[in-house]
Amino acid sequence: MIEKFFMPSNHNMKRTYIWTVLAGSVYAGSSFLMSMFTSKCIGVAEAGILALALTIGNQLVTIGFYNIRTFQVSDVTEKYTFSDYCFLRVITVSAMLLVGFVWVLKDSHRGVKLAAISFAILFRAIEAVSDLLEGRYQQKGRYDVACKGVFVKVLSYLAAFLITLFITKNIAIALGALAVTYLIVLCIVDSKLIGRFGGVSFHTTFMRQKGLLLEGLPLFVNAFLNAYIINASKYALDKYYDSETLGIFNVLYMMAFVVNMFASFVLKPIISVLAEKYVKQDISGFVKLVVRQIVVILLVTSVCIAGAWLLGVPVLGFLFGVDLTNYKGALCVVLISGGFTALYQLLQYGIIIMRHQYSTFVCCGLTVVLTYLVTPVLTKRYAVMGASASYTISIGFMSALFLGFFIYHLQKDRKQMKHRD
Repeated sequence: MIEKFFMPSNHNMKRTYIWTVLAGSVYAGSSFLMSMFTSKCIGVAEAGILALALTIGNQLVTIGFYNIRTFQVSDVTEKYTFSDYCFLRVITVSAMLLVGFVWVLKDSHRGVKLAAISFAILFRAIEAVSDLLEGRYQQKGRYDVACKGVFVKVLSYLAAFLITLFITKNIAIALGALAVTYLIVLCIVDSKLIGRFGGVSFHTTFMRQKGLLLEGLPLFVNAFLNAYIINASKYALDKYYDSETLGIFNVLYMMAFVVNMFASFVLKPIISVLAEKYVKQDISGFVKLVVRQIVVILLVTSVCIAGAWLLGVPVLGFLFGVDLTNYKGALCVVLISGGFTALYQLLQYGIIIMRHQYSTFVCCGLTVVLTYLVTPVLTKRYAVMGASASYTISIGFMSALFLGFFIYHLQKDRKQMKHRD
C-alpha cells in the first residue's frame, strides 16, 4: 500500500510539481503553525523559546546535512555511490549530535529551555537522515517520491506537536513528541521505499570518504556560516533582550522563512535539469532557466511585500495574538531579505553545478565578517528593527557576491567550452 501511494507508474512532471508545491507549502508552513499555535496557546515568551530551540537545531543540522544534498542530486554520473553518501551521513550526524551535546553543556540554559533545545537538536538529526534518503529518490529521477515523503512526515510530526502542546502546555514535551513521531514515520515509510532504489549500504573506502569530504567541505562551511548569518539576529536578541522580544521578531521572520522555504522547494526540482543542461554544454538553456527563476523570485517577493504592507500587521497580530502595530516597517524589511535568500540559493545551485563551490566559501566568509560587525550593534540599539535591518543587509550583501561569482564563472566556463570545441 505504501509503495502504491508513493511510487505510482503514471508519474510525470506535472504530478511532480504538484507534490513539490504541496510538500513545500507544508514544510514552510509547519514552522509558521508551530510558532503561531505556541504563541496563541501558551504565550509569545514560550514562542521565543521555541524560536531559540529551532534556531540552534537549524544551526547544528548543517553539520548533519554537510550541505551535500545538491552535490548528491547533481551527481548524475554517480562519481560517488549511494553507499559513500550513506557512510558520510553516519559521520556527519554523529558529529552533529556530539557538537549538540557540547553546545547544550556550555550554555547557561536550564529547565524547559534546555530540554526544548535538546529535543530540537534530535529532531534535526532525524531530518538529516531523512534528507539522505530523499536525495537518493531525487537523484534517480523520482523527486515526486521525495516530496510525498516530506508531505507525510511533516504532517505527522506537526500533528504530534500541536496535539501534545495543546494537552500538556509544555514546549519541551511537544518537541519531544515531534521528534519521536518523525523517527517512527521515517522508519515505516522509507524502509519500504529505499529498497526500490538500491537499498542502504555502508560499503566505502577511506579514499572515497576523503574525496567526498573534501568535495563537500566548502559546501558545508558555506552552510554553517550561512546558518550563522541567518540566525545572528536571533542570537543577538536572545543576548540583549527577553524571550518575548525574540518571539515578536520570530513572528516577523516567519514571513521571510515561508517565502524562503517555498522558493527553495520550487527551485529544487530544477537542480537536476540545470545539471543536465550544463553537462551537455547547453549554456544558453542553462542561463535562460536561471533567469526565469530569478524573475519568479522577484514577482513572488514583490507580491508578498505588497500584501504585508496592506494586511500583514493586522493579520499576523490576529493569528499570533500579539500587538505588531509598531512593526510594519520591520516586517517589510524582513520580507525583502526573504527574496534575497531565494536569489542567493538559486545562484549557489548554479555555482555548485559548475563545480566552483569554493567560491561559496568566499561569499559566506565575507558576509560573516559583515554580520559579526553589524548585527550586534544594530540589534542592541534598535531591537526588532535593528535585527531585521541587519539581517537584510547581510543577505543582500551575500546575494550580490553570489551574483558576481556566478557571472564570472559562467563567462569563464563558456570561453573554455568554446576553446575545446
